[in-house]
Formats: sequence, C-alpha cells, structure tokens
Amino acid sequence: MYTILEEVQSTSMECVLATIIHVEGSAYLREGTSMLIKKDGSSLGIISVGCIEEDLILHSCRVFERKNTETFVYHMESDEDLEWGIGTGCNGTIYILLEYVDHKLKEHLSYVLASIKEAKVIVHQIELDGDWNLLGYSFRPEDENHNAPKDKDVSFIYMQKIIPKPRLIIFGAGCDVYPVVTMAASIGFLVTVCDWRSELCNENNIPDAVSHIVGFPTEIMEQLSLKKDDYVIIMTHNFQRDKEILSLMMDQSLSYIGILGSKKRTASLFGTKIPNNIHSPIGLSIGANGPFEIAVSIIAELIQHKRMKEHPE
Repeated sequence: MYTILEEVQSTSMECVLATIIHVEGSAYLREGTSMLIKKDGSSLGIISVGCIEEDLILHSCRVFERKNTETFVYHMESDEDLEWGIGTGCNGTIYILLEYVDHKLKEHLSYVLASIKEAKVIVHQIELDGDWNLLGYSFRPEDENHNAPKDKDVSFIYMQKIIPKPRLIIFGAGCDVYPVVTMAASIGFLVTVCDWRSELCNENNIPDAVSHIVGFPTEIMEQLSLKKDDYVIIMTHNFQRDKEILSLMMDQSLSYIGILGSKKRTASLFGTKIPNNIHSPIGLSIGANGPFEIAVSIIAELIQHKRMKEHPE
C-alpha cells in the first residue's frame, strides 16, 4: 500500500484504485489488498497471482471514462470463472472496488501517506448499498471515535487499518549489515543503522537505511526514542558494545530483539540464561553460509515474527 500511496502523489497520470473489499471462501490475497491502474494500462501491485489483473485493467477503462466507482465480483469457483482460479488457491468469491482517483480522493490519500509517515494508524471505512454501490468513504485516525453510518441504505461496511511501516534498528555497520538493510527495506521496513564508526555508518556505505546514527550506545539510545513496535538487531561483532546496548534496552518492551552470534556468546552477554524474548542465534535455521544467506535467514525470521503479530492465531 505504501508504494501505491507514493505513486498516487507523484504521478500526473489518471489512476484507478482497485481494492479487495470482501472475500467469501478462499483467495490468494485477502481484504485490503490494493492495486493501482494507470490510464495507459500499466499497474502497480497485484490483486491475485495474475489471474484477474488483466480483466480488472479492462474493466477500469469504463471507470476512467465515467470517472466513477464500481464493484466487480469474481466467482472463482464457478464454471464461467474457473480458468481464473485453477491452481492458485482461489476458490472463493472476490469483491473488488474500482475507484477513480479524483482530486478529493487524491487529497485523502495524501493525508494517509503523511499520517503513516508520522507513525499514525489510519482507519479506512467504505460504505456500500445492497448492490455494492459506493455510498461514502472516510479516513480517520485510529484513536478517533467511530461514527455510525448516516445513510439508511448502507448494507455493507468495509474497514481497513492502514498501519505505518515497522521500524528496524540495527546496531552495527559492518559489511554483513548491508544485505540485511537492503532486504529489510525492500519488504517495507524503515531501517535505522547505528554505529560508533562514522566511516561505516553513513549513507554512502549503507544507502537503503532511512537514517544513520553515529555514536556510542548511550548517545545513540538518547536519539532513538524506542517504541514497543520496534524491531532491533544487534550485530556489532563487539562483545562489550553488545553488552552495553543490551543493558540499555532490556527494560524496554520491544517487538523483537535479535542478536547475531552463538547461544553461548549471547548467554555470556547476559551472564545467565538467555531471556525468552531474545532471538538468538538470530535468523531461521536454514543452514545459511556467508553474509547474504545469513541475511535471508534473518529477514525470514522478521517476516515470520511480523505475520505472527498480525495473525496471532
């Protein structure tokens, strides 16, 4: 969603926003998945595994022409639509709202983008009648009171939380940090790199990080303002630095703390057994060798942890 929001603001071309608003049965992607369709037929994002995108682009031509909003329903289990769902895990019914991005909607999406950049959660609400026609929509901060629909014809309400990108803080700026930062940034993390060595911790050396903090652990912690949803990785390769970093953050309630190194080394850092909330050795056990494979295992564990938070069942 983040890249779509950014593209809506940067492009001068007319656009249609496609959003899955309801799913009955199984589908490859669920409610809230979006795709941006441009007037020239190009698109950003996917709604399925490629089985309905071309058809949506064709339908968008009418939405571009009328500058309106329409809902399209795909019955993936029916004989007529069977070729779309074969082998994809899509055996349900998918309701997709196509919205022409007019000036008003573009302004609202600009507000959403600015809000999530400030780490605010936004609730998107769409109201439709019994024939799936749009009656109204709104974007509001999560902590703002929800108002009941005023239109008596409302039969269906779609609600989605638009959540800010998670922040990943990496202590260490050695050569093995680079692939971790690059991969993490590519899957939606806002990465901050922290190190006491200015010749390593800089934009030229690690360009995909959104910020670089140079200093010793105490100085860095004063600038970070850690939050409970933050992810932290410690990979300085310096035992005393790691020990100091841990001592400064162990009273923090963080989403994730991972430490590079063996269990024996990590236990030595604590001087006792490793606390349950510490991931050590960091990364999923895939037999990784070398910095790039280790980075893959680390990113896989971050994804796993993130998904478990989103779907705790």
